[in-house]
Amino acid sequence: MTTPSDAVNALRRYQEAAPWRLGELAALVDQLLTTAGHPPERSTSERTLRFYVTRGVVHPPYGHGAGSSWEYRHLVELLAARLAQQRGETLVQIAAARTRLSERALERNVADALGPACFRPRLVRDPDEAGTASTPAGSAWQRFPLASDAELHLHAAHPLLSDPPRLHALLAELTERTHFPKESP
Repeated sequence: MTTPSDAVNALRRYQEAAPWRLGELAALVDQLLTTAGHPPERSTSERTLRFYVTRGVVHPPYGHGAGSSWEYRHLVELLAARLAQQRGETLVQIAAARTRLSERALERNVADALGPACFRPRLVRDPDEAGTASTPAGSAWQRFPLASDAELHLHAAHPLLSDPPRLHALLAELTERTHFPKESP
């Protein structure tokens, strides 16, 4: 079973991938939200992120212009903002919460909302028959083969498992992205 500290530790693994460019951060946030079963109604654009900075929803980036970088703290703030918007909170409320909560409290809130989806999909060499889900004996994980060398694992308590239309849409997108054309000699 995944504990809150497991979710926080999984989220913290993204510190290793920082810094990001503006567009990379926006895309990562949308990917994490979608994987966690909270797909954004609209994609997070670079313009949206800049607007959030002007409204105090997200801290400004480090540096200026093309040399600016977005760090782990920005990832957590942006995830928190997008989740709060999905709950119907205004930008004023979201900015107030960001200043009121410590960085660690904000991180815990985001990790709790994302749950096991923070864990990156694991690649395996011998997946089950393509397109079928299986649960290994004694396991709390559902396995979804995507390609001959890629498989998605979701914890049995993951919210996508109780939402088949979203799950099938995610699996279709991931399957499409894992099938690369072979290079010609």
